[in-house]
Amino acid sequence: MNKITTLNQFQEIQQEEKALQALLFGKYSDDCKPRQSTINNILNYSKALSVRKNEYLGQVEMVLN
Repeated sequence: MNKITTLNQFQEIQQEEKALQALLFGKYSDDCKPRQSTINNILNYSKALSVRKNEYLGQVEMVLN
């Protein structure tokens, strides 16, 4: 069953699409960036994480703190 779309409905859909594209692909503000402390926490965790392969246990993950 085909649905008939009027010109007004089509224009509304186009406006909604433009608004979504602007939201998705627009420039990010400073509010959308992670804080420096968050980045430092992730980097410190990656430095403290040790992943080793073991013949008997398989992959072993340890945090060395």
